[in-house]
Amino acid sequence: MLKIYEFIAGKLKVQTGKPRITDETVWIDLLNPTPEEEGNVEKTLKIDVPTREEQQEIEVSDRLYHEDGAHFMTATLLYQGEDLVAKTAAVSFILAGTRLVTVRYAEPRAFDIFLSRCNRSETDLSTGPAVLLGLLDTIVDRLADFIERIQDEVEGLSHSVFENHGVAASRKRRFDVLLRSIGREGEIASKVRESGHSLGRLLTFLSYAVNERKDGKLMQTRVRTAARDVTSLTDHATFLSGKIIFLLDATLGMINIQQNDIIKIFSVAAVVFLPPTLIASIYGMNFHTMPELDWIFGYPFALGLMVLFAVLPYIYFKHRGWL
Repeated sequence: MLKIYEFIAGKLKVQTGKPRITDETVWIDLLNPTPEEEGNVEKTLKIDVPTREEQQEIEVSDRLYHEDGAHFMTATLLYQGEDLVAKTAAVSFILAGTRLVTVRYAEPRAFDIFLSRCNRSETDLSTGPAVLLGLLDTIVDRLADFIERIQDEVEGLSHSVFENHGVAASRKRRFDVLLRSIGREGEIASKVRESGHSLGRLLTFLSYAVNERKDGKLMQTRVRTAARDVTSLTDHATFLSGKIIFLLDATLGMINIQQNDIIKIFSVAAVVFLPPTLIASIYGMNFHTMPELDWIFGYPFALGLMVLFAVLPYIYFKHRGWL
């Protein structure tokens, strides 16, 4: 899909009808483009639009470069898919003169948010670099939203792991559910860090590009501000990743404690029933010379001994705090 946005009467408006690049065009958005749409943009702007395979390259030289008078920048963006699962996708931003070209094969919500807000503010959108900075600001805001959600989830998980629920409630806790939740948040935090590092590299390159293009001090200031925001968010995501690892270790420790408690119960039960078993074994020999065999109180005496030697270990363990 090819969408062309023009700056007309102080507003950014999407072009209707058959897409065509005009003098008022400031932004060309290629969403899952066809070869014909790519060819049309390449022919008009005289640039080579990166393919989907080229976008997946991880080398910085393949993601950030200057070619044919245009600056090519590719970043990994975090977005929420239709299945509400956090995903990442490579999105390319191309500054060709005063126009911006975006190439994407996913639909991060940041683009829709930017389009819904762009004409409500007093931000300058008359050039491609201005539109790019507006987009990047929205992308950074969305990244912050993901981090805030992770932080809320991590605090909830921390409460679930360390709160004293009582013995009965603790034994009923589903540690497998906790582990899956911790793993999910850890995966999202990893993707946030990946996206943050990618955006940081892009903004560093954009800073040099804006300086080289002489787009003005205001643009340079906005780029530096966005770069500081991304650095701050990435540091916070790193902190949350460390906290998630701590929660994972703590949960595994809780599982070990619970398993040890179960093993302790079986061990105490074995010790408690060992003396009665010994007594029952002795009086089960049926030797004729055993004096208790002819004693009228022999049977209750044996039962009493078994109960007594079962209760004494239990009282001793309870007194020592082992139960």
